[in-house]
Amino acid sequence: MRWRQLPETLDPDSRRLVQELRRLKDHSGLTLQVLQAKTPFSGSSWERYLNGKALPPAAAVEAPAGLTDADASRLLALRDAAQESGAVPERPHRVAETARQQAVVPSGPASASHVGLGDSRDRDQRPERIHWVALSVVGGALLLSAVVSGWLIADRPNAAGRPSGTATGVGRYSCAYVRHGDLMLAGNSTTNSRLVALNSTGPDVAEVQCLLRRHHLSPGDVDGYFGKRTEAQVKTLQQQDHVSPDGIVGEQTWSLLRHVE
Repeated sequence: MRWRQLPETLDPDSRRLVQELRRLKDHSGLTLQVLQAKTPFSGSSWERYLNGKALPPAAAVEAPAGLTDADASRLLALRDAAQESGAVPERPHRVAETARQQAVVPSGPASASHVGLGDSRDRDQRPERIHWVALSVVGGALLLSAVVSGWLIADRPNAAGRPSGTATGVGRYSCAYVRHGDLMLAGNSTTNSRLVALNSTGPDVAEVQCLLRRHHLSPGDVDGYFGKRTEAQVKTLQQQDHVSPDGIVGEQTWSLLRHVE
């Protein structure tokens, strides 16, 4: 895909981190929808991270590395360097404290020769003005805190770890093995020929993952997403049975998966 140009104000460490995350995404074929479904972060959050608008948290750096079996330590080192180079936003309580320190403090009493009726009234009104300034500062701090909390909630995982539905067919599946003649079914699909490959989603993929487990292989979660790990286990099965290890499940590989030992 064609990426947006990164902001010119982005520091070199942050720029290198974003470029590495983009390269990892392009190389693996992951989409924003899949990243949202497979990680605890929303698609809009990934859009910000991959366009240099926000520094991703450590968990967001580790997530795509885990999905693609990449080395996360190098990405985390880049993130740490970016965090040290970039400006860290002030916390809400620090903003409030700064505002309080900048509030106008009444000066000492004027000399008697310069104190008139207007000066006396002004002194009487100063405590009231200071009171309203303090209330405004506290109100602003509470509003800022609510905004920050809302932003953090937007990046939390969906309830029960389920995908939001934007990645069709990705979710939680179970394996219910049933023997049908010389074939084994796992309860998600009965196909013997439909092509399933990298980045495929849905019940056919879940069926592949269940049958791989039955062959004592480890494709990871039975979630209906055909990622790098599932592809690697399909290739292992193909190599064991002397089939061309292309990682694609077609008619011949379905026969291997459904074979009753």
